[in-house]
Amino acid sequence: MAQNIYDNPDFFAGYSQLPRQVDGLDGAPEWSAIQALLPGLSGKRV
Repeated sequence: MAQNIYDNPDFFAGYSQLPRQVDGLDGAPEWSAIQALLPGLSGKRV
């Protein structure tokens, strides 16, 4: 059975400090490009 890389404490410690993990979508560099492709979602339920 393959080990999940996220189970490795050293890997997870580094991964959890990435901007997208700390800041959520605001830290994801691709988020602004994705938002530009979406219609306005204010007041919508998805």
